[in-house]
Amino acid sequence: MFSSEEDKDYVTQQLITWIGGVEKPRETLTAPFFGTTFPTELRMGNVTEMIIDAVRLCVIDGWQHDPPWLVSLIRLLPTANDDTKLIEIRQHVSVKPPPAPDPLESTILYTGTPFVDRRELRLQLRRLATIAANAQPILVVSGDTKSGKSYSTKYIDYFSHNQPPIVPYPIEFDPDLGLEMGAVQVARDLVSMMGRPLDDMPAPTTNQKLYVQQLATWVLNEAAQSQSLRHWFILDNFKGDKLRQDTRELLIALSDRITKGVFPQRCRLILIGFDRALLTVDADKVEEELIGPCPPAEVEQTIGEILTRAPVPVAPATVSAFVFENLPNGEAKMKELDLRLRALLYAVGKVKDILASAPNVEYTPVLVRMLENLPSGDDRMKELDKRLADLQNVVK
Repeated sequence: MFSSEEDKDYVTQQLITWIGGVEKPRETLTAPFFGTTFPTELRMGNVTEMIIDAVRLCVIDGWQHDPPWLVSLIRLLPTANDDTKLIEIRQHVSVKPPPAPDPLESTILYTGTPFVDRRELRLQLRRLATIAANAQPILVVSGDTKSGKSYSTKYIDYFSHNQPPIVPYPIEFDPDLGLEMGAVQVARDLVSMMGRPLDDMPAPTTNQKLYVQQLATWVLNEAAQSQSLRHWFILDNFKGDKLRQDTRELLIALSDRITKGVFPQRCRLILIGFDRALLTVDADKVEEELIGPCPPAEVEQTIGEILTRAPVPVAPATVSAFVFENLPNGEAKMKELDLRLRALLYAVGKVKDILASAPNVEYTPVLVRMLENLPSGDDRMKELDKRLADLQNVVK
């Protein structure tokens, strides 16, 4: 709600100074909020602690009340009608701004990675982030080889970045390290990523099935210690002949254990490319996303979003041939599509930066020239960088 941290600190300090001098600080602080949940939600503590928490509650509540809670809090100050800065802050927080674009709907992630619109995955992650998903805390992402399953981890990381307090713990199975990636190593990696000590790891037993169950319980117990966080375990590509039996059993044990006790309140399990049929947990505890073919309309939406970053309107048809023409079929399609969209995103931004010092040069024809007849494979970006460097030299 505040336009800056400076404004927030100013209001907080003014309240601390004034409330600290009254006879009954808590009663004074809660008086404007009679009939709301504010008095019961406000934490106990000294004046400074109460003020900090009061500001926090007002910011969280936002514009749900009229007037907003933060306006009522500022009005407590006897100087609120005379202090120019307080008047400006109060006016700013009185008006709800127009809704910002939902970052979770973006097809361009903060890393600059194009993410072709996966509606089902987006819906599934939103579901997992709700309390209702405590009853169904497991998601299995399935699909054909090279269909974009592992691509999901990029969006999950982006999703968690925009949905605190979710913390993702991704591990991808490397077939070249198959013999080393046993159940113990996977469990240790998960606990290490949580920043938890490894001292309490269960000692090995001769009963492998029992031992992997103990490891699974240990991982989830460590996660349960951080009550303010929501732990999402993302295990990707755990399949194939090189996957050890104990590692496979650990994933099965995690899926069984995560549905019990407090674990579904704190944890989610996302298995990407794992055989759903191997899970022994009740079917109603698991959701599955089956990745299908990538429709052209979804790619066109991503192209459109990339082009919004251009300094002038650019019709998607102007660059669509660069993305769609001669796309390979089969397993190579998704990788090639990703590379072309990345190149388009890169070119749109670079041409914009270069032509910023040449306002009389038309943007769209230059962008098209940068993309025309680029080679395939690794040579694509090398050639694009060469063309952009030549453009930079001409503009200079």
